[in-house]
Amino acid sequence: MEPIWAVGLMTGTVLDGNIDVALIKTDGERIDDFGTYRLMPYPPSIRTLLEETLTEARAWNFVGPEPAIFRTAEEALTRAQSAAVRELVEAYGMTIADIGVVGFHGQTVLHRAPQVGRLGQTRQLGDGELMHALLGTKVAYDFRSADMRAGGQGAPLAAAYHTALMRSAGASGEVAVLNLGGVANITWWDGADNVIAFDTGPANAPLNDFIKSKGLGEMDRDGALGRAGTVDEARLAKLLQHPYLTKPYPKSLDRFDFGAAMADGLSAEDGAALLTAFTAGAVGKALDLLPHRPRKLVVSGGGRHNPTMMAMLATRAGVEVVQAESLGWSGDAVEAECFAFLAVRVLRGLPISFPSTTGAPQPMRGGKLAG
Repeated sequence: MEPIWAVGLMTGTVLDGNIDVALIKTDGERIDDFGTYRLMPYPPSIRTLLEETLTEARAWNFVGPEPAIFRTAEEALTRAQSAAVRELVEAYGMTIADIGVVGFHGQTVLHRAPQVGRLGQTRQLGDGELMHALLGTKVAYDFRSADMRAGGQGAPLAAAYHTALMRSAGASGEVAVLNLGGVANITWWDGADNVIAFDTGPANAPLNDFIKSKGLGEMDRDGALGRAGTVDEARLAKLLQHPYLTKPYPKSLDRFDFGAAMADGLSAEDGAALLTAFTAGAVGKALDLLPHRPRKLVVSGGGRHNPTMMAMLATRAGVEVVQAESLGWSGDAVEAECFAFLAVRVLRGLPISFPSTTGAPQPMRGGKLAG
């Protein structure tokens, strides 16, 4: 297949009020052109609606009928994200007719990993058929459900794209890709056929929630609070005994599986320091699980903007840490680009998840295609 232009969309579980929109040219195996990327804010009303939706989703917990707010939020975010796609494409001097497919991840409101004797469940809000009707181009959506119905974790799904990036950069074995979103996930590739990916632990979600609970804004901007605080090493050591951290992969997390309560009773500075150190320590434990401990981590996602988190990764995970930009990638765009890449794979009938990345029984095609 010749490479086509594809748009990818991502809205993270930290609910920062933004839509990540990326345009790439790809055949679903290699990246031909990185195109463009923009961060587009939701209207404040939608952000508030999504925060309420997350609260109701946790109370629902996959039991009984879905909360009515899901339908309201789904339509609102689908319309907003469709407008963001059109705006990005037209600002780049193209039209929607030039776009082969849109990868619409949607908003994760709840994710429950599988357990012995019980399939996992996941819910992303996003109406692919409505987006197709609004834009008039093919839309790939609902990327995770098929994997979970087959017994997989449904996450992380970035491995195929991370591997394509590493292949293009000639990086393997000694290098792994770490994404720091609400949750942290890692991809390791041996340079041949073995790709491993899993969620390492939390990243920005508990830290952001803690800062918000203190009335100090949306995040630990520039890592200033964490840098000013002192890590309670005894408390950290106890937290790092959590069984998830030594559990064999594949494995995945919901953004609320590790919460701000880990820092209960601490000052803003000391709590931020503890939660940041926990993220870094969890990554270190994840590196120890890999077949070969990488020497270098290439970091994407919002957490790489926190210099305290990056410094703690180096010291507490015992690894060289570099920004995604050092390999010529856009660290903010990687997740949205990933869903453009996966959308093309859906279009081509190629697998998007694998036994070594989600625990699915075989390489899995996934995603639904509207249009």
